[in-house]
Amino acid sequence: IALITDCMRAGMMPDGDYVLGEFPVYVKDGMARMKDGDSLAGSVLELKDALTNLLAWNAATPEAIIRMASQTPAASCNIDDQCGSILPGRAADYLVLDADLKLEATYLDGKLGYQAEA
Repeated sequence: IALITDCMRAGMMPDGDYVLGEFPVYVKDGMARMKDGDSLAGSVLELKDALTNLLAWNAATPEAIIRMASQTPAASCNIDDQCGSILPGRAADYLVLDADLKLEATYLDGKLGYQAEA
């Protein structure tokens, strides 16, 4: 099982009005809907929240769930020789989460891109 998300740009943003491409959408209570017609517009599910859901559902061990979000998607795209695990010579793009899976930091190309406030 590979965990992926198609989280749109409104992910991590507060409830409100946004644009998806050229379409006006609104986000409310974790759901993105089209302003015209109220149909679902896309996902605002962040991958870390997918991890949290699987842990809460006891769907697998924490180690297996982390693999589902890292090694497995990379392998399914045949790029696991470049990313999906933290090894020398591989892309160093990763998240640092605390024990409650709250985002602490992001690294892109091995460089700190975001640091949560203490």
